[in-house]
Amino acid sequence: MNTAAREKYLSKIQKLMRLAENTSSPAEAASAMSKAQAFMREHGLSASEVEFSEISTSESKSSPSDAEKFPRYMGFLIATIEKAFAVKGLVSWRLTSSCRYKRVVKFYGLDGRDIGAAYIFDVLTRQIKQARKDFQSNHCGMLPPKRKAYHADQFCEGWASGAYHAVKELIINEDQEAKMNAYAEKLRDEGLGVAKSRAAKDADKPSHAKYMGYREGMNAKVFHAVDGSSNGPALIGMGE
Repeated sequence: MNTAAREKYLSKIQKLMRLAENTSSPAEAASAMSKAQAFMREHGLSASEVEFSEISTSESKSSPSDAEKFPRYMGFLIATIEKAFAVKGLVSWRLTSSCRYKRVVKFYGLDGRDIGAAYIFDVLTRQIKQARKDFQSNHCGMLPPKRKAYHADQFCEGWASGAYHAVKELIINEDQEAKMNAYAEKLRDEGLGVAKSRAAKDADKPSHAKYMGYREGMNAKVFHAVDGSSNGPALIGMGE
C-alpha cells in the first residue's frame, strides 16, 4: 500500500473512531468501531499506527550549536517553541552534502503545528546568533577569546530565558496531551533519548551579561494565525 492510500485509510479510520467516541447512540458507536476495526484488518494497520497517525514531525534546518553537548540556552529555545506551539522537540543530527554532521531539532505535534515550530526555531536560531555576535562586538571587544565566550554564553542563556517568558503558552486538551505523551513513550522505547547539554560557566549566578540577554530576549514574540487557531502559520518578531 502506497503512502497516499495509507493516509486515506487512516483518515477514514480516525473519522470512524471519533464518531464511536462522540456519538450518544450505543448502536452507532458499535457500528463505527466495527467498521474501523474491519478497515484496520483489511489494510494491515495497527492500533498504534492509527493512534499516532495524527502526529507529524518536522526538522529544523539549523541550530545555535553543533556541539556534542549543546549549550543550555539551546535547550531553553527548544522549550520556548514547545511552549508556544504545544509540540515536543528532540535534538538530532543531519548529514550535510559535504558529509558533515549538523545539529538539528525534530519537532513533533498534532494538527501540523510541527511545521511552524521548526520554522520559528530557525528564526530564533538566526536571531540569537546575531544577538550573540552583536553582544561580543559591542561589550566584549577587548577581552580574550575565552572570556568573550564565557560572557556570550551567559548573555545567550539570559536571551533564551527572556524569550521563553515572553511567549504565551498554547494549551491543548487532555486527549491531545495523552497522545503526545504516548508518542513520547514510544520514542523512548525506540531508544531516542534526550541529548546532553552544558550550562554556561557560573550559569546559576546573576550577571550583567545574563540580565542584558534576558531584557533583549523578552522582546521576542510568537504570533499564531490571526483567527486565533493553532493550525495557521506563525510569525516571530522583535518588539521595539
